[in-house]
Amino acid sequence: MLLNTQLSPLNNRVRSCQTVTTERPSLLVSKEQWITIVLAVVVSRLAFYVIGLLGAQTFNPESTAGLDVWHQVCRFDCIWFQRIADNGYDLVPTWMRGGNAANWAFMPMSPFLGWLMAKLTGITELALIIVSNITFFLSVPVLLMALKQLKFSVETQEAAIWLLCFSPYTVYSMAGYSEPLYIALVSGVFLACYRQQWAVVALLGMLAAVTRNLGVMLVFPVLIFGVQYYGVRSFMLLKEKALRVVLSIWLIPLGFFSYMAYLHFWMGDALAFGHIQIAWGRTLTNPLHWLSYGVEQGGPKLYLVIVTLFGVGLNVYLFAKKRYAEAVFMMINLLIPLSSGVNAMPRYIFGLYPTLLAILMLFERYPRTKAPVLLVCSSVSSLIAIGFFSKLFFTV
Repeated sequence: MLLNTQLSPLNNRVRSCQTVTTERPSLLVSKEQWITIVLAVVVSRLAFYVIGLLGAQTFNPESTAGLDVWHQVCRFDCIWFQRIADNGYDLVPTWMRGGNAANWAFMPMSPFLGWLMAKLTGITELALIIVSNITFFLSVPVLLMALKQLKFSVETQEAAIWLLCFSPYTVYSMAGYSEPLYIALVSGVFLACYRQQWAVVALLGMLAAVTRNLGVMLVFPVLIFGVQYYGVRSFMLLKEKALRVVLSIWLIPLGFFSYMAYLHFWMGDALAFGHIQIAWGRTLTNPLHWLSYGVEQGGPKLYLVIVTLFGVGLNVYLFAKKRYAEAVFMMINLLIPLSSGVNAMPRYIFGLYPTLLAILMLFERYPRTKAPVLLVCSSVSSLIAIGFFSKLFFTV
C-alpha cells in the first residue's frame, strides 16, 4: 500500500505527459531555472568550442591551416548561408567541384537573420554563428515551457536543459546552422497547439517553414491536434474553433510557397530547392535501400544508420504512447530525408522537438537513466565537435 502511494505521483506525471490536455498551467520559468539555463548554455558553448577547435588543430591540422577562427567554425551549411546572405540566391549552378550545385536548397530564414546581424559585425560568418547561438539560447526556455505545459516533473525539466545543451549534436547550434532556430520554432508551434493558441501556431509555423522546408509539414500535427480537441464533426460543421485551426493550416505554408514563387520568377523552377539535391548525390528511393547501403558500406555510413535506427525507435515510442501529432511530424521528418540518403540524419533527428520529447518521456519514466545518458551525450558531443571543426564529411 505504501509503495503504491509513493508511485502514484510519478504515474500521474507520466500519464499527463502522454495525453492531450486542454489545461493552461503556468509557464513561468523560475529564477533557479534561468540560472541553470544560462550556466548550461555558457559552459556547453565554451567547452565544445575549446574541445572542438583544439582537437581539430591537434588531430587534423591540415583542416584548419590558413583559416581564421570564424571560418573554422562556419562549415558546410553555414558557408551556403553565408553565400546567400552576401550575394543572394544563385541564378545558375556554379558551386562544388562539378560546378553543378546552387544554394536553392537552403531556406531563407537563417541567411536573412545572418544578413541582419552582419550589419553589426561586418563579418557574415561571425554573424551566422552569433545568430545560431542566440536562437539556441531562446530554444531552451521554449522547450522548458512545453514541458511545463505537459506537466513534466521539475527534475526532468532541469535534465532537459542539460540534454539540449550537451546533446551529441549541439555543435550545430554553435556553427551558424539553422537547427537551433528550427528547434525553437517547432517547439513553439507544439506549445501553442497544446494551449490552442492558433494565431501563434500560424505565425511560428510560417517561420519554421522558411527555416527548413520540412517545417511546412507542421500542417499535419496541427490538424491532428485540432481533431483531438474539437472532433471531426466540428470541422464538417465549420464551427468557429475548427475554422481557426483550418486558417492556421492555410497560413503555415504561406512563406514556403512565397519562396517557391520567388524561385520560379528568379530562375524558372519553383521546385529548384528539391531538384538541386542531385548535386549532393541525393535521389529519392526506398529508405530501406539507404539503410541497407549504409550497413554494407560500414564505417561512417554504418554510424549514420545506427543513429537513424535510434531515431526510428524513438518515433515508434511516441506512437506507442499515443503522442500522435508529435509522432507523425517526426516520422515525416525522418522518412523524407532518409529517402535520399543517410547523410546528415543525426542532426535532422536531434534537431526535432519530438525527438527531445521522447527522450524526456523516457527520463520521466526511468529517472535513473538521466545521469548516464547525459554523460554519454556530452562525451559523444566532444567527438562530433572535433569531427565537425575538422571538416569530416560524416558530420555534415
